[in-house]
Amino acid sequence: MGFTLNSFTKSSLGRIVYWPFQAVLHLSRRLAHPGLPGDHKITRVSYRQRQFFIEHRRWSGDNAVIDECFRDLQYNLPTEAQGLLADNIYREIVDSGRKPLIVDCGSNIGVSVLWFAARYPEAHIVAIEPAPDNFALLHRNCLGLDVDLRNAGIGAVDGSAYLSMEGRPSYAYETNYTGDGIPTEIVSLKTILASKPASNYTTFLLKVDIEGAERFLFSSGHALLNQFPVILMEPHDRVFPGEGTSLEFFRFHADARREFSMNSTTIASVALHTVRSG
Repeated sequence: MGFTLNSFTKSSLGRIVYWPFQAVLHLSRRLAHPGLPGDHKITRVSYRQRQFFIEHRRWSGDNAVIDECFRDLQYNLPTEAQGLLADNIYREIVDSGRKPLIVDCGSNIGVSVLWFAARYPEAHIVAIEPAPDNFALLHRNCLGLDVDLRNAGIGAVDGSAYLSMEGRPSYAYETNYTGDGIPTEIVSLKTILASKPASNYTTFLLKVDIEGAERFLFSSGHALLNQFPVILMEPHDRVFPGEGTSLEFFRFHADARREFSMNSTTIASVALHTVRSG
């Protein structure tokens, strides 16, 4: 039988050795990060010469979210034509004296926000996250960044909906309008953009990872959506087979004659136009 930590700690010698070691480990964690809950940890990540310390839950899907963003670079555009176009648009906005506006729908604990802050350091980010537990971590992880935090869900119109959390991993909470879950505020893209005057901000990138609620977001307001030269969206048809959760996105994408590329599980929809600085 092979050695495992579990089998070792079940032996008398293992218990004698392991429990003092565990106590010292917990003490060192408390000293290094006072006030950090025992089931949380801090992970250091870096990208483009920026370093972040992410607080997250120790036993959850948070580790996978961090890996997808900072190891797999799931939100990185390809280096070919679409990526170059996006970089040119970003730089043109900065050169115009305005801030590139990134709207991150489904910010979770803030990992994607940190990545965008490193990739596009002159951007202003609106981070939207409805779940209270995720939002608390999002708030702590984004301290000091140029980020507008919204504890709400995203939708085609302002209103209210429900957040299904029970029995789901923290990265897969679902917003719905059927009464399943806890009441939550829904904010529209129109309301968000109205709070960001064109004299100071220019729409640049919309990121959408909202666990199937993309069916509502892309159901209307195509003119507003098309203001974003770059849209990054994770489809969830695999999670909701037969429900057509990404159908409205693809209708929008095709009607607007945008270009398509894909990285990992993320679709990039890129508009074939440049930003005017007038």
